Amino acid sequence: MTAHDGERRRDRILTAAERLFSEAGIDGVSMREIAAEAGVQLALISYYFGTKQELYRAVFRRRIEPVSEERLAMLQRILERKNPPPAIEDVLDALARPWVELRDTRGGLLYTRLIAREVSDLRESKRGIVKEMLDPVARRFIAAMEKVLPDLPRSEIHWGYHFFIGALLLLLMSTDRTQRLSGPLCDMSKSQKVIDEIVGFFSRALKTAAAERRSASGRKAKSAKGKRR
Repeated sequence: MTAHDGERRRDRILTAAERLFSEAGIDGVSMREIAAEAGVQLALISYYFGTKQELYRAVFRRRIEPVSEERLAMLQRILERKNPPPAIEDVLDALARPWVELRDTRGGLLYTRLIAREVSDLRESKRGIVKEMLDPVARRFIAAMEKVLPDLPRSEIHWGYHFFIGALLLLLMSTDRTQRLSGPLCDMSKSQKVIDEIVGFFSRALKTAAAERRSASGRKAKSAKGKRR
């Protein structure tokens, strides 16, 4: 077996595992089922990945690393821009776009469903996949949101981030239901449309909240100045 053959078998195992894990979760799939789906001997999975847990992590790592690199590269370009200065729309676009556009690639939709399943699993903290592979990127984006929305308290920035991610994952995981409930009103088939709608909605909400904070702060300062007189 050549190195190329080995790489193809390894990739076939990862693809089969990704599909089965996305449908039934890690506990609902056996190594034997993955081997049958991939068309390889069971021993070959152990040879390449060891345990089912390690295979599960490898499935995530294959997708997360390139997507995270793209998101961070987009964010860095935004933060370095001087004219126009970075805005919340830009940060949220960089946060959402690579994930949304991933579904247009082969196997991408399965992976978005898998990551949504993992994030919502009560036992995800024990596996550490989200903490290790996603939390560092999340912290970079939260810091960027704080930078472009300095008038908002950090607590509101964090709430905003979690609301945005929750809505994004739900949309990507439940495209059929969204389309069923909305009919032609929400076109989930076009990635750019999905990005425009979710980024636009949350940007407006966050900018409105920031404007209200600035207005309240201005009224408070004006009132304090009047009392001093």
